[in-house]
Amino acid sequence: MPEATDWQQLKASFSGQLLFPADAGFNRFYKAANSRYDSIIPAVIARCADTADVQLVLAFARRYQLPITGRSGGHNYAGYSSTQGILLDLALMADIQLQPEDNTAWISAGAKLGDVYDQLSKKGRSIPAGSCVGVGVAGLTQGGGFGIADRLYGLTCDAALEAELVTVDGEVLRCNKQQNTDLFWGLQGGGGGQFGIVTRFKFQTFATSDILSCRASFALKGALPVLSAWQNWSLQLPEQLWSQVALWWSGDTKRELVVQIRLTSLGLTEQAKQLWQNWLQLLKVEPLTQEVALRPYRDFMLSDCDGLEMSECKLPHQSEQAKLNRTAMAGSSDFFNQPINQAGLTALLEQVQRRQQQGLSGGILLTLMGGAIGSVATDQTAFVHRDAVFCAQYMVSYPVGTDDALLHNAALWVNQMRTVMRPYSTGGAYLNYTDALLKNWSDAYYAGHYSKLQQLKGRYDPQQLLRFSQGITPA
Repeated sequence: MPEATDWQQLKASFSGQLLFPADAGFNRFYKAANSRYDSIIPAVIARCADTADVQLVLAFARRYQLPITGRSGGHNYAGYSSTQGILLDLALMADIQLQPEDNTAWISAGAKLGDVYDQLSKKGRSIPAGSCVGVGVAGLTQGGGFGIADRLYGLTCDAALEAELVTVDGEVLRCNKQQNTDLFWGLQGGGGGQFGIVTRFKFQTFATSDILSCRASFALKGALPVLSAWQNWSLQLPEQLWSQVALWWSGDTKRELVVQIRLTSLGLTEQAKQLWQNWLQLLKVEPLTQEVALRPYRDFMLSDCDGLEMSECKLPHQSEQAKLNRTAMAGSSDFFNQPINQAGLTALLEQVQRRQQQGLSGGILLTLMGGAIGSVATDQTAFVHRDAVFCAQYMVSYPVGTDDALLHNAALWVNQMRTVMRPYSTGGAYLNYTDALLKNWSDAYYAGHYSKLQQLKGRYDPQQLLRFSQGITPA
């Protein structure tokens, strides 16, 4: 184990912030987005300022065989961006540079999606990515990366052209389609912190346009024909259009449950309006509420930041001015390669009603895939779920400080939803919705790609310096 003088020596060479439990700021910076894992307290937080800092910390961990975990945004459902060892925090490495000559962007690993949308959209550009502004770009990309632009421009990992990675041996590698191609393949959906620490990505950007947003809500008791019709309709949509079913319920048994249908369009505004209205007319189920709005791209993507400065539109571990709230979360997921039949939709809705009647909250999102996601061959990246037409996210979110028994119940429920839906799903699961209770996680996340990922692990991190309970093990 390192002595106090060894830590001091590291600190003297370190450009960023090296925080120990007694230091000011430690208590805020070690806590990730998910408060379920606040009891996992690191020995030290290494807030790296540059690639040299990352090399130093990896060398220190290797020399003393200390556990080390990388963190980009800190949103892992299963707590894999927390550690009792060294927390290698990339938050200070958040540079975003658009190259106007070819509209590519170098984005450092600690950049949050809110900052990406803020800075790039001011120049009329963006990348396909998620809706949660506090998510880190590196973690999102290495798990795949869903969002409203993915049917038109692909997953976040598909927009990645290059990655810079520091290996556990301290070597800085450029990974792209020409150099270290096997490693680049693994970084496109193989999971963060598996083969080394990515310090930045180069992305292909796209030109932004106003976003048409359509929403309609329906009573849960009439939801079966709505969900059935939505599936058939959404599969015919042009790839500029993205759609989702959203079910959120509070556990208040006196409140009527509703299903919300969402549609967004990047371009094709008039056609999208017409498709939306035609669908509602054919549906013959009266919506409880309906809204159609055209918003500037930046305003729509940063709606969670309304009324906030960008330094405030962060979680507490991401900024000293942060005003976004942390929560205690549990999540899981499913993929479906074909529409869910009546029996499957009935089973899903029954679970929602049962949990509501028990006075327990929850959420289910059923999101349209296809388009550009499915146009990439399955073997071209580590992301394996290319044939899916829908992805389901099962989620429960509670306030910080919620009783552990209630959180355990939530984790069991989201995992059990996979069992309920197994007759209709592929059995696959989305790596960025990590479920610690998955028994067959390697097959669920990676399917036939796992053996190739094991070979990469054996080549780049054979001693498993970077490890966690659902981490890839060397072949």
